[in-house]
Amino acid sequence: MRTVKATPLPAPLINHPQQLGALVRAVRTAAGLTLEETALSVKVAKQTLQNLETGTGTVSLALAFKVMNGLGIHLTWQTPPDAGGPGGAGAA
Repeated sequence: MRTVKATPLPAPLINHPQQLGALVRAVRTAAGLTLEETALSVKVAKQTLQNLETGTGTVSLALAFKVMNGLGIHLTWQTPPDAGGPGGAGAA
């Protein structure tokens, strides 16, 4: 069994595919999971998971959520202040 070196978590603000990929990688490695193990457990191709983690290629939003849900990653959102919501806050 290969040992997996944990990757640090990225900054909490995610606004680019590479940042989302860094989060997925950090959670996966913190769990001690390899790319292969994770791909098998969430039922996606290893290449899809690798593309998601590097922010390259084309990964559908549905597959990204499938991976995130499989790793226990949940997203919250916030609207801009001028979007008319209560203070712009989207989720508690």
